Amino acid sequence: MKKVFYRPPNAWVGDVIPFYDQGEYKLYYLHDERVGGDYGNHTSWNLLATRNGLDFEDYGEVLPNGDESAPDRNAYTGSVVKDKDGMYHLFYTGHNPNPAFCKNGKPLQVVLRATGTDGIHWTKDRGFKLYGDEVIYEPYDWRDPFVFFNEEKQEYWMLVTSREMNSSEKRGGCIALLTSADLVNWEYREPFYSPDKYITMECPDYFKMGEWHYLVYSTFSEKFVTHYKKSKTIDGLYTSPVLDTFDGRGFYAAKTASDGVKRYAFGWVPSKKGSNDYGDWEWAGTLVVHELHQNEQGELLVRMPSSIYGHFNREEQILPQAEKNCIRQADGLQLSSPDGLAYSVLNPLPAQVMLEAVFTDWQHVKDFGIAVRTDKALDNGYFIKFDPFHNRITFDMWPRREPGFFQWQIAGDKPQMIELERPFHFANHSRIHFQLILEEDILCLYVNNEVAMTTRVYNFKDGHFGFFANEGTVSVQNITLKTVAAL
Repeated sequence: MKKVFYRPPNAWVGDVIPFYDQGEYKLYYLHDERVGGDYGNHTSWNLLATRNGLDFEDYGEVLPNGDESAPDRNAYTGSVVKDKDGMYHLFYTGHNPNPAFCKNGKPLQVVLRATGTDGIHWTKDRGFKLYGDEVIYEPYDWRDPFVFFNEEKQEYWMLVTSREMNSSEKRGGCIALLTSADLVNWEYREPFYSPDKYITMECPDYFKMGEWHYLVYSTFSEKFVTHYKKSKTIDGLYTSPVLDTFDGRGFYAAKTASDGVKRYAFGWVPSKKGSNDYGDWEWAGTLVVHELHQNEQGELLVRMPSSIYGHFNREEQILPQAEKNCIRQADGLQLSSPDGLAYSVLNPLPAQVMLEAVFTDWQHVKDFGIAVRTDKALDNGYFIKFDPFHNRITFDMWPRREPGFFQWQIAGDKPQMIELERPFHFANHSRIHFQLILEEDILCLYVNNEVAMTTRVYNFKDGHFGFFANEGTVSVQNITLKTVAAL
């Protein structure tokens, strides 16, 4: 089975560093084998190349991490830029927890550099070491350099995950700014962005799209998520739209790249401890690619890449299995119950599948949604709920915890998986079109080419799909179930 979501054999995808070059996306990523059971330990930079976000050429390791005596024992996130002479420059983070690389008992982080002529083979510049200056910026959080050429200023800019000196332990996170004429000598400037809201802001990314300038970063203190902000000028005030995220908890450390026409966000869906839905989220996981596009207000919306949509090329017959308060119609189903539950359970689901449909006439229903890998009674499985009253889309599963001895030990006070909740302003939509990819233990949902929600689904490995409505009526139209035809 050709996978939509990439993961290397016997390892995991950490932060992705995308770079568009000569007709393809070079996706450098932190290759994590979880050495000794630790996360992010002895990571190297590996490389995938793709033209469409679906078909990948794996180059393996291209930037090895150093040994126990090197500042890059762990080679962490950075960026790649090509200069006017065609030379490639790779900036990355070096980290070594050994005492020789610590100050006041805390490991230092350092920006390092490598160069090459093809974007594949690299030579480390052993003499280049760029630390936090300890005047504007702390030396401990000093990572994830993002380097680009500022056309307006005619100089190179480097954005770095950092913290301001003498700042709050809870806040103080900022995006540092350094400037250079030659990519070798760098001058420290005042922060590019400093909201005094987070411990720190990881994996900064900047790009211009149309008339708007965008800053992308990921946080782990308020919540684990990738944010973006927008401004009409590169060094102006960056403000948040109402929905300032691309996805939820299941899509982290996203960075973007564009071919000049389309722009994609490359992130990872984390694994969960013990490969169990009840386990804690872990660091690193599987590559997930979203396509970004703009609305008239310059807000960034998310949709499925067309190459992935086209991968599912065989439409399956829809087969009803069980139903309650359901009327079958020529173009779909009507679910209706004025004071209870209505549902329709349909086909069993294969390991890799895309489900697509449209909800209409939902204005007088409490909530409605999609059941995935459920039984015929909807007693167990995963449930995506559209909740007009709270203007949100949520992910739920039943049972919500491992059942206890007593009947009431079912986590009924936990309404859904809180970290998997996406805002959605229902009043702006008369039709709700969704596309859902299910591939083994990954579920990825797109709604109206605007909102995405990605997560892991471990415990229920098979079952049916279906639709439900609570206390009201909803219509489900144009239901399609697509798999992949064998070559």
